Amino acid sequence: MLRSFDTVWQATADLMRGRPARLTGAALATVMFAFMGGVATGTITGFTPFGTSSDASSGISASPQVQAVKEQVRNQAIARVAGGRMAAPVTRLPAVSASMSDAAFYAVTANAVQIAGTQRLNKKFANLSPKQLERERKCLAEAIYHEARSEGAQGKLAVAEVVLTRADDRRYPSTICGVVYQGSNLSTGCQFSWTCDGLRDTAAEKDAWEKSMSIASYVMLDVKWEEVTGKATHYHADYVSPYWAPTLDETATVGRHVFYRWTAYNGLRDS
Repeated sequence: MLRSFDTVWQATADLMRGRPARLTGAALATVMFAFMGGVATGTITGFTPFGTSSDASSGISASPQVQAVKEQVRNQAIARVAGGRMAAPVTRLPAVSASMSDAAFYAVTANAVQIAGTQRLNKKFANLSPKQLERERKCLAEAIYHEARSEGAQGKLAVAEVVLTRADDRRYPSTICGVVYQGSNLSTGCQFSWTCDGLRDTAAEKDAWEKSMSIASYVMLDVKWEEVTGKATHYHADYVSPYWAPTLDETATVGRHVFYRWTAYNGLRDS
């Protein structure tokens, strides 16, 4: 059995280059599922599946019947990659860890979001309309982008964790957007300075924005990842010393940010 996502990724890359995967049995089967699943889902490009033609009629490939078959194959491939079995339901989404490289981190988050689709997210936030749910996701991505766009994957995840921890704490608003934009209507008192500095909040860096959206989509799912902030509710850049820092418990340093939580961490909302 493969021991890590990086091993699957490397073995799949070897297959793409025409090299032997150097794996046998169940491990080889897992890699083959990942490889063919990547082809079917579009994750792996530049490879034409057996029995297809690159000059096939675009009119035929765009027909509803063909699109339906493509969707069926895609869903089957996702199930195979996730569970290693044709018909096994995916009950536990792949989780990121602190030891992962950024490349592996973003591959895992993208895979989890693809596997989950929309149903799992809608179920978790059943009290929100699709429009409200999308707004929540965008608010979280905006916080990640503006607070940590120059950070690595773990640094972006850390900001997302603080927002979600606050949303679960009765001392703060109960929604993601409420947490992110708390106090934004005031010239002072906003919780995130970019929400009340009077500057345009356009996400100009496309790559950083896409990564922020990917992480936001991932952490909003019913997935348990290796947390990096210790349930922090506050943080600051490592080159400043805010007055409130000594009144809280320091929990972690991730990238250029130092994280804290309330000394008496008892603010969780009643479930």
